[in-house]
Amino acid sequence: MIPDMTKIETNPVLRKTAQEVEIDYLLAEEFSCDPSFAERFIEACGLSCPNFKVSAVIPEPSLSDGGFGDLFVDGISNGLKVAFLIEDKITSGPAVRQAERYAAHASWLLNMGWYRVWTILVAPASYRGERTDYDESVDLEAVASILRSPDPMRLAYRRGIIERALVKKASTGVQIPDTTLHSLKAAYLNFALKWCAEEKYVLEFPALRGSYYDGDSWIHPIRSAMLPRHVVLRHRIWTSVKAASGQVDLIVCPATPAEKAGLKERRPLGSHLEPYSKGKGIQISFPVPEMRQKFGFDAGATKNALMAMKSLVQWFLEKHKP
Repeated sequence: MIPDMTKIETNPVLRKTAQEVEIDYLLAEEFSCDPSFAERFIEACGLSCPNFKVSAVIPEPSLSDGGFGDLFVDGISNGLKVAFLIEDKITSGPAVRQAERYAAHASWLLNMGWYRVWTILVAPASYRGERTDYDESVDLEAVASILRSPDPMRLAYRRGIIERALVKKASTGVQIPDTTLHSLKAAYLNFALKWCAEEKYVLEFPALRGSYYDGDSWIHPIRSAMLPRHVVLRHRIWTSVKAASGQVDLIVCPATPAEKAGLKERRPLGSHLEPYSKGKGIQISFPVPEMRQKFGFDAGATKNALMAMKSLVQWFLEKHKP
């Protein structure tokens, strides 16, 4: 039979870029072969999934509506069936109803006996797609930082896969690395570590990345050993193009209804509260002086933010009652 060529696309649009396929299989191998990778990935997503153990990893899983996802990670958490449905994005935009289809498949799995299923977007920090339509999102740069290997060459090779994807993202013209922002964040982290040493106050900051993109105003996550693992700090060095303000947040996620009510009732003077992660948690925020890359690093503004973090930690320890 001669095929009807009028029904064949002569220039079909590929579902995924080559870089996205590489990321799919990189993550699949990490989840399958490194027992501790899942724990680091879960923490990077800001999720709570105690004692998670991987049962199966499926690249390009079939969805209940007949389409495909990027990666399905099935496992057990404290004896309960849980799973992660992961979508990788680099340069391509969101497909039609993509996040909605992921959510529908997650609901289908819940009806089939899973206790919890999270939809997760993995994308560069500069990606401006449908982040809020997934349960959680994690920056691809953060994923590179949690890769581990006793072989330095293997680790460099695997991180290189992600770095090439980020370079590809930058070369599209959507975003390019911002050297002034990189310099600002390098100076910030150097100052913060010295301040902690001088104050004898321990905070754990994210590692300096190889590149940053215009608009990446977050220093996140910032941790204190005195806080429970579901409580983290972050610093937004500026909040918007129009607003001349920075912001320091203490995030409690997940938070029970009673916990949220207690935090609202005892919030610090001058702070404001708002829901976090679609209401699964809560954040308590203080405004602080802003910094922008065009003006360079500001030691005074950084010290002000660090003092606000210290105050939030002390307030939480003194006033928080689960």
